[in-house]
Amino acid sequence: DRLMATFSKTLGTLYALASTAASSVSLGSALDVSTKMGGLVYVRFGRRSATAAGAGANIRLEASHSATVDNSWYPFAVFTTAFAACEAEAVSGTVAAGTAVITVAATANLTAGDVIFIDNGTIGNSEWGRIKSIVSNTSVTIEDVLVNAATGCTIYDAAEIYAPVAIPEGAARIRLVVDGSLFTQAFAVEARYSTIDGIA
Repeated sequence: DRLMATFSKTLGTLYALASTAASSVSLGSALDVSTKMGGLVYVRFGRRSATAAGAGANIRLEASHSATVDNSWYPFAVFTTAFAACEAEAVSGTVAAGTAVITVAATANLTAGDVIFIDNGTIGNSEWGRIKSIVSNTSVTIEDVLVNAATGCTIYDAAEIYAPVAIPEGAARIRLVVDGSLFTQAFAVEARYSTIDGIA
């Protein structure tokens, strides 16, 4: 009988959800991938202001051939964000974790299919969602339920969720760089990863 191979994997955070200040650059910590057989990186971007931001932020995934030398980084993916003014709507009422319905007083300029950033006062509790349907000036329903309560949050459209990116074979380390040097508003970025560690 043929046996199916079992992959051992690691799931982790490459760049913890954080707010990047206007007109600034943030360097993520390096992740050792020298013993990995492959993997994917998952990146998301969210607005924290509705005002136009001057120019897009560049979110760079970088790989290094060196285990220690930090002038050896090369980009293997770059995401350039939109920067036009976007819609911001305060969440109204009590919106508990585990629900997909987010109550808002106004829904102007929001559209089914929009990706939104649900900006929580505690940045680490913020989330992304995709609008499934809208009740005009009452609520938006997202495709997946909230992990955290959204009471007191603000939702911003023009959020971005990117297709997963493969970790280059042979890379010793990877990192994420958030270059918002020309982006004149605060914004949020998160990056997670999954790696294949072995086959049994």
